[in-house]
Amino acid sequence: MAVGRLTQWQAQGPNLVIRWGGAGRQPVGWMFEQSYFQLLNPLISLTFAGGFLVLWHYARDIRSLRFFSASYFLAACAMVADFLQAMMAPVVASALLTSLYVVASVFFCAGLYQLYTNRVPWKPLSAAGAVVLVAYTVLRLGIENVVPSAWAINVGIATLYLHSLFVLRRHMRSGMHRALQCVVATSAVLLVVRTAVVFWYVGVTMTEADYAGSLASVTLQLFLAVASLAIAVVLFVMFGTKIVGRMTEKSYTDPLTGALNRRGFEARIATLVGDRTATERRHAVVMADLDQFKSVNDTYGHEAGDVVIMAFAKLLRDSARAEDVVVRWGGEEFLVVVANSETASARLFAEGVRVRWEAIRHDCLDGGSVTASFGVAGWRSGQDVAGVGRAVDAALYQAKREGRNRVCVDRPDPPAKPVRAEVA
Repeated sequence: MAVGRLTQWQAQGPNLVIRWGGAGRQPVGWMFEQSYFQLLNPLISLTFAGGFLVLWHYARDIRSLRFFSASYFLAACAMVADFLQAMMAPVVASALLTSLYVVASVFFCAGLYQLYTNRVPWKPLSAAGAVVLVAYTVLRLGIENVVPSAWAINVGIATLYLHSLFVLRRHMRSGMHRALQCVVATSAVLLVVRTAVVFWYVGVTMTEADYAGSLASVTLQLFLAVASLAIAVVLFVMFGTKIVGRMTEKSYTDPLTGALNRRGFEARIATLVGDRTATERRHAVVMADLDQFKSVNDTYGHEAGDVVIMAFAKLLRDSARAEDVVVRWGGEEFLVVVANSETASARLFAEGVRVRWEAIRHDCLDGGSVTASFGVAGWRSGQDVAGVGRAVDAALYQAKREGRNRVCVDRPDPPAKPVRAEVA
């Protein structure tokens, strides 16, 4: 039986408002007095918590996603507890709410540390959270007025966020990282400003009984909804861009060697050839093929053959420059686009790789070595990929015909000289 007496009951449109007299707790009907948007806040946070878990499913190595998911889940639980606090004993509601908000903040900061340093300072974070909880508990139990304890929890959480941002400031200097820093810092500052403005407006004598449904409670829910939405959007853009980039790179990369596959080659070349100054630049192409590779597979097995292919691809990537393009063209055949270079430079590149590759001894081949043949061709202005492919193929086959383990250069036919008409 509820304590107190029923003094007022009325229906207001879709809302049921039940008010109790006396000093007892409010019944279930009080919930309908709250703003409807408060019911959406936990759902929004739970959606983000699930979203972070989905992202983590596709990128298990990004461990910070788990911490952000836990933070948003705990925040959702805190919002539900805040909404239902009139149904709980004041001491229980106060302890539950405070603990959930503080732990959610600790997990969010842990996510930031994991994201930018790959290490979470759990002891300092836990100690800071414990200090905030102790300060809140002492003020809450010692003073009936909730204002000092509210200041303790809000300032404590804001300080936790701002200190984490300060420590990580060198990692958050550009792009979306700077945006995340600004959004989190702004949210932390506004949390304190909101506290000051609300208590200035409603006075500094608010008690626990006055809090439920008050301006302080409603504005806190609104603030949390806006802040969590803004932060989550920035995080989702950051992680989404990173994961999509990884998936794109994976689809463009040969899984065995790490070199580009043909799809990746087409995308990269489209950018290279489509440059506005492409007509003013010259490129060269090198086609490399491991000599008598079938005998390697037949003698030592395909696993040994894969090891040799990976070693050759690594040598090509290590020898190439950042602007060059290394592609696994098929099987044991590789293509390298030597950007912004003449044929002579590409020939030197191929000869250097050939000499170093010939000298390598492979354990998987009982200390034996494998040679490679190279064809080189210039990429003339206006020439398409198929045209340069035929030219470099011809040079490679010439190297094979001449005995393998050599570099041959395509010699395009010189342009025909114009015939001058004789003057009578």
